[in-house]
Amino acid sequence: MIRLLSNNSSKVSNDTSLTATMGTKQDAIEQLRVQFGILIQEVTSYRQLLEDLLIKQIISPLQQHNIKMLVKANGRLIVVQSNDIDWIEAWGDYIRLHCNSKSYIVHQKIGDIQAKLDPNRFFRINRSAIINIDRIKEMEPMNHGDYLVTLQDNTRLNLSRNYRNCLSTMFNCYI
Repeated sequence: MIRLLSNNSSKVSNDTSLTATMGTKQDAIEQLRVQFGILIQEVTSYRQLLEDLLIKQIISPLQQHNIKMLVKANGRLIVVQSNDIDWIEAWGDYIRLHCNSKSYIVHQKIGDIQAKLDPNRFFRINRSAIINIDRIKEMEPMNHGDYLVTLQDNTRLNLSRNYRNCLSTMFNCYI
């Protein structure tokens, strides 16, 4: 605390009070420097933490949704990346992955694989099919609100009216 003495104060000389006051000012300035240094260190560490979190938010979804699966084919194990999948067909407790012109059978339920795939890229069109929306060529209206979806490889699949609203949300339009 800095104390200023008036000229009419007790018999303490002005030099002594000035020295005590200056000492207190220097101490206060030094304390402010120390506190400022600590504050800068905390801000720097919080900044680094925020940068790390932002990087994880940008990179993590890309890594998380580009999954790789091992599938058996002709006695060999083949790595299939989710980006290579055109569409997925349910067969009870199995699924059939359709990738380009090949297909692979995997012992996994369609709901389990849907949870692992990127929801912005893969869409369930009925109870037994998931499609990669990047592979959609066209959609043709059918009876009772259903659609016939044609993929780029000319595969034709039924889009059930029960799943239609989710697809229109994905494309930001009403179908």
